[in-house]
Amino acid sequence: MNKNEFFNRLSLLKRQIQNRDTNEKCFNIKECVNCTKAFYCEKCSGCYKVTYCSNLENCVEMAHSHNSQNCSNSSYLRNCSNCHNSKYLFHCESCHNCTYCFGCIGLRNKEFYILNEPHSKDEYFKIIAEFERSK
Repeated sequence: MNKNEFFNRLSLLKRQIQNRDTNEKCFNIKECVNCTKAFYCEKCSGCYKVTYCSNLENCVEMAHSHNSQNCSNSSYLRNCSNCHNSKYLFHCESCHNCTYCFGCIGLRNKEFYILNEPHSKDEYFKIIAEFERSK
């Protein structure tokens, strides 16, 4: 196979994968599109290895997460985008290796942050509880 043939076949393969509207190796999913190895998920698109998730888009290896896009290797994310290797993030963007962050952007290796400001563990949960009650 020469370079031209290789790149033509690669381009064809990319188009085939991108235009796929089926799910592969999934179980108990609803309204998911282009997902592989999704389990107990709803309304996910273009995801791989996601479990107990809903409304995810282009996410990989996620669990118990909702309304998030372009995230990976994370669990318990809500309304996040571009977050990786993290847990318990809410309304965050571009956070990596973070735990228990709320409304944060661009953090690395942080925990118990709200709006990019550090808090003690007790303060964090107190503020989050007050926020939840105010709805």
